[in-house]
Amino acid sequence: MDYGKLLTRAWNIIWEHKFLILLGVLVALGSAGSGGNASASLSRSDVSESEFRLLYLPDELGVPSGIVLAAAIAVIGLALAIGIALWAVSTCARGGLIAGASAIDSGAPSSFAQAWSSAWQKGWRLLGIGVLPAIPGFMLALIGLGVAAISWGLYVSRVGLAPRLANIGLVGPLVALACVLLPVAMVLSALRIFANRACMLEDLGVFASYRRGAEVLKENFGPALVLFLLQVVISTGLGIVLLLPNIAMVLCCMLWPVQLLVQGTIASYFSTLWTLAWREWTGLGTAV
Repeated sequence: MDYGKLLTRAWNIIWEHKFLILLGVLVALGSAGSGGNASASLSRSDVSESEFRLLYLPDELGVPSGIVLAAAIAVIGLALAIGIALWAVSTCARGGLIAGASAIDSGAPSSFAQAWSSAWQKGWRLLGIGVLPAIPGFMLALIGLGVAAISWGLYVSRVGLAPRLANIGLVGPLVALACVLLPVAMVLSALRIFANRACMLEDLGVFASYRRGAEVLKENFGPALVLFLLQVVISTGLGIVLLLPNIAMVLCCMLWPVQLLVQGTIASYFSTLWTLAWREWTGLGTAV
């Protein structure tokens, strides 16, 4: 595999067909919706008695606790709905990038509408492919919440051996389970790159796409590893070069669209890179 030619070809494709960058922006938009979580904590010693009562006893302000709870649930539900919608759009955009880059590489005409339409037709399969790697983490989170609830129940009921039971009888198996589920999630996440292309370019279902992706990866593990390392090197280099501009763009909200455009360009480039590699590995070739 001529990696230099592959890198150059991927850049030429996205530069000459800028609708791919727009699809990349949609991918980046969905990815940004899952990050940037912020958290803050207040302890009893950090606030005065009156401030503590204002924070934790809304009834004394004349606002029923039920309304506060309902508002909090509504806000969380709205945030989850927006996050899921962005993730679905991002997932379809990934499929559109694959379809568009493959069509261009084969010499066929392509556009934003054609690429999006191709991904939309396989939308449920793409969503299924995207959900599968998250299942191990979701299971681990649910079990972790259960362990936390049991530990808290033991603590509240003042069971003498609660700390020991929580650390040994509950946390120990949870850590062991994490050692199994997290590697599974990582493997599925890596295979998702190949499964998406099997779905879009070979019209396969969710599990068939993963099987086909695993076959292609197994047959081309060496080149795929080199390509992955190249992506890491390029990403690291871009991160260093764009460090100060990224800080400026994060601090200035007016520059957020520029930051999103940069992220979309990078996403479309790497997606095109893997699509061209897939075409070469599976014998589809390159028209130009």
